[in-house]
Amino acid sequence: MLSIFSRKRKYNDLSWLQVDVHNHLLPRVDDGSASVSQSLDLLAALTDQGIKQFIATPHVWDGIYPNNKESIQRAWEELHQHADLPRNRLRYAAEYMVSEQLLKDLDNPLVPLLCLAGGYVLIEMPLMNESPLIKDVIQKLTGRGITPILAHPERYIYYQHSPSMLKVFKDMGCLIQVNLLSCYGYYGPREKNVVKYLARKNMVDLVGTNVHDVRHMKAIEHYVRKEDVSGVFREKLRNAEFLLDLGMEVRPGEILKGKYGSHV
Repeated sequence: MLSIFSRKRKYNDLSWLQVDVHNHLLPRVDDGSASVSQSLDLLAALTDQGIKQFIATPHVWDGIYPNNKESIQRAWEELHQHADLPRNRLRYAAEYMVSEQLLKDLDNPLVPLLCLAGGYVLIEMPLMNESPLIKDVIQKLTGRGITPILAHPERYIYYQHSPSMLKVFKDMGCLIQVNLLSCYGYYGPREKNVVKYLARKNMVDLVGTNVHDVRHMKAIEHYVRKEDVSGVFREKLRNAEFLLDLGMEVRPGEILKGKYGSHV
């Protein structure tokens, strides 16, 4: 059977991504990397795949992964103590669960919001149930001049029967990020079909590895050897917008004070 992404192969690696905007590479802060050594192994493997830069995005989920700027920065600094990395090759932001706590934090200018450079923030919802707060969160973020990025909506079961529902969020100013492994059917055929639909409708803005562990990395290496999915996205993706000159001194997780209404 031909793949839904079948076309002439152009890339033998992931260099077309340039920047991985969603991953869990920082050690011991969530359900991602369990140690510094594992983080370094994952970074090395992804770099071997041709990815130039990384933005680590640990979960921030009240009561489950109660991270904040201090805990995430500590993990980032610890990793750099054990690796000779240019500071901007691995930056950090966060992946925020849509919740009442997030809404409260957005009303508090003293709570730092960890964004991707340029004022973008990654948000997610539970896989099984749509959050009734999603539109409120999007409106509050865009009202502050921050662009929300909805993480891996192809994995949310409540959109899998009707992915056209996601256009509502796009119309509100939200970007869409899909997981690389969803393109290959790693999570299942429904996720792959949603990516197919979103790609056909030009609704995919970003692709992230969402790597958590060695299991994910081995799956990526396996699928990349078999198939090149770059042609589906490379004309439309915005990953390259987050590529930084490694000589620039940009603090990870920082957005500009005043322009976006917050400072970290």
